[in-house]
Amino acid sequence: MCWTRKGFLLLLLKLMSIMSLMAASFSLAPADAVVKYVQPNFEDGMIVGRICYLFVRVVKARCLPDVDVDQKPDPYVEVNAGNLRSITNSVPEEQNPEWNSTFAFSRRQLDNAQITRIYVVVYDGFTDDSVGLISFDLSDIPERSRNDKPVVPKWHQLIDQSGRTAQGELMLSVWKGMQSDEAFCDSWKSDWLEASGVVRPHIVPKVYNLPRLWCLRVHIVEFKCIALACGSKIVESYVTVVVGCQRKTTKRMKKPLAHYVWDEELTFVAAEPFEDDLQISIQAHLGPGRDKVLGRIIIPVQTVQRRVGGLSSAELEHQWHDLQVPPNAAVANGAGDELTVSSCRVHLTTCLDSEYGAHYGSGDHTDEIANPPLVGLLEVGIIGARGLPPIKRKNGRLSSHPYCVARYGRKWVRTRTIINSRDPLFQEQYSWDVYDTATVLIVGVFDNAQVEESSSGGYKGVNIGKIRIHLSDLQPGRIYCHAYPLLVLQPSGVKKMGELCLSVRFTSKSLTNMVRMYGSPNLPKMHHRDPLQILIEGLQFHAVQIVAFRLSQMDPPLRKEAVEYMCDVQSHLWSMRKSKVNFYRIMSALSIVITFWQRFLYVCSWENPAITLLVHAVFLLALMFHRFILPSTLLFTFFSIVWNYRHRPTHPSHVDIKISLTDTVHPDELDEEFDTFPTSRSSGLTMMRYDRLRCLASRIQTVMGDVASCGERITALTTWRDPTATAVFGLFTLAAAVIMCFTPWKILVAMVGLYIMRHPKLQRKMPSFVWNFYRRLSHKADSVL
Repeated sequence: MCWTRKGFLLLLLKLMSIMSLMAASFSLAPADAVVKYVQPNFEDGMIVGRICYLFVRVVKARCLPDVDVDQKPDPYVEVNAGNLRSITNSVPEEQNPEWNSTFAFSRRQLDNAQITRIYVVVYDGFTDDSVGLISFDLSDIPERSRNDKPVVPKWHQLIDQSGRTAQGELMLSVWKGMQSDEAFCDSWKSDWLEASGVVRPHIVPKVYNLPRLWCLRVHIVEFKCIALACGSKIVESYVTVVVGCQRKTTKRMKKPLAHYVWDEELTFVAAEPFEDDLQISIQAHLGPGRDKVLGRIIIPVQTVQRRVGGLSSAELEHQWHDLQVPPNAAVANGAGDELTVSSCRVHLTTCLDSEYGAHYGSGDHTDEIANPPLVGLLEVGIIGARGLPPIKRKNGRLSSHPYCVARYGRKWVRTRTIINSRDPLFQEQYSWDVYDTATVLIVGVFDNAQVEESSSGGYKGVNIGKIRIHLSDLQPGRIYCHAYPLLVLQPSGVKKMGELCLSVRFTSKSLTNMVRMYGSPNLPKMHHRDPLQILIEGLQFHAVQIVAFRLSQMDPPLRKEAVEYMCDVQSHLWSMRKSKVNFYRIMSALSIVITFWQRFLYVCSWENPAITLLVHAVFLLALMFHRFILPSTLLFTFFSIVWNYRHRPTHPSHVDIKISLTDTVHPDELDEEFDTFPTSRSSGLTMMRYDRLRCLASRIQTVMGDVASCGERITALTTWRDPTATAVFGLFTLAAAVIMCFTPWKILVAMVGLYIMRHPKLQRKMPSFVWNFYRRLSHKADSVL
């Protein structure tokens, strides 16, 4: 390729035009996929709206009557508010039972049903007869605000159906409150009437604390054994290390069995509490499908030394471990000779690094750094959603049971499930400590299929959508209340799955810590002192699998698909659309340089003499008053910042359909992105896609090769790869050094600047000597096979 002064710029522009023509103009984007402002209606100190509830807390009873002489009652309590009913557990054969159950009745449901009185009835579970009851008028129940003290339970005398005093007393408390009440999380709610008793434990809100993750590093140094053998004794061996479901092997070495030196490190992810063992085995490869274990050792992970941040790799403890030799450790080599291993040892180093595990597991590693400075408090109000799509069940019914999951750092929260609602109202507020604003809050909306399909055991929820909010986009102290579109990319294009209404507030705790945070490393010290020499995607995948398994074992469980969706497990997979997105992002970042270069070429062309002469005048003034160049540049930058303040963003950044190219992506590219791995498409379609990928990759390969050649030409000036060119450049640098010692630099800059911007009549049509000299410098493109 023949390079000119515009060559590289034209090459990039040509590549952009080619990639633009490859994408057909299919409009697949929703029309209203924008962030909308929501008018907040919050009380002081809260960022969610108020939902009123009537709380009934049943504590215990005493002196209940017997059923007969030989039978004690099996009491339980029913709270009756019209068609809203809830009961406690039955306590067998107890006259003084304890329940400690709390019930929350929605005031909206009570008002809609025009209920004015509630009844608390004690029943005998053996005969289902009423023992006694207590009634309350709703207008007489006290109102409890968020700052009031908890209501103290009191003893109430039971009465019968006719209003006469019955035997026994019931301790309870009744009050009117809201969802911020401390009793709300542990209470039974009237919104769950449509859910069965088996499902109710799976629809309650929950706060999950992720397990602390560690990076388990196993350094296999060498292996020695004593063997009685005949023949050549050449055996191909390797080391296999297994931790839970993670399995890795070292490289294979083919040499005499007595001594192997690998000096290789294998890295795994472990989580507290350490339940798995570190299994190390030395294996001999005898042929296809024929591997024999020479010796093995099992080390509990909890006994491995821990490196919190003070020790270096050289200071770790090196140990020799005796391997357990299996009874059938006789190995036959390819020549038919038999090798019998009598004893063997392995030399290795193991350690647990907390900083690596925190970074790759939680996504917010700052809380694992020693004594992190607290910079602020993040408060998130999950208000509700609207326009959610109905989900088709196995029985053909259309319904929606949404809930939300918010993820930030090691703390995950799950809202309660709203039964059968496409416009759920959550109004739940959560908070997190913030140690670094360069982090992301992720809130996802899911459908709880377990509400209807729990009995079959094969339920699978639906990922409705998620949003990401960068904390660095938030202005401290301001409440952001917006409705974010839930956008999901499908094989048919991007689809809007509804809107999620969120209110977010970031409160700065210390301005000093905030400024100090920007100057501190964004990764723990271990990442800089002893970086990992492996692919990070592998560690992140195993960390997500561990987190998904632990969360699925909690009550209520968080399904694996939801955890993987929140952690973007498949974000690293290749797609044509993402490749073009990243290319356009690079071109957008370089647009300022390209624009400046285009305008400078316009000035040098003298097409508009007035503008060219004005640039000459500014250039000469800058040389005369060179001391003001840097202050003027800084002042111009400052006024640009002030001017851009009026155009500052009004809401946190969200998914941009235009940047993602989902509005112009070709349907075949979407089908390729959602194809399985390995592919499930026909051979002809796969071949066409492969040729298209090769076409795109060839252009990118050409650009990268030209960029590499530019750097190699500059390097060749001093490496004597071309002796003549290096000698000429050396004499030039010597002469330039002497000239610059005796000539003011302003005169040199003026001469160079005026020479570059000279009139076209004074310019030669042929390339300059400097350009010809540069083009003739050697590079390594011809050395590539």
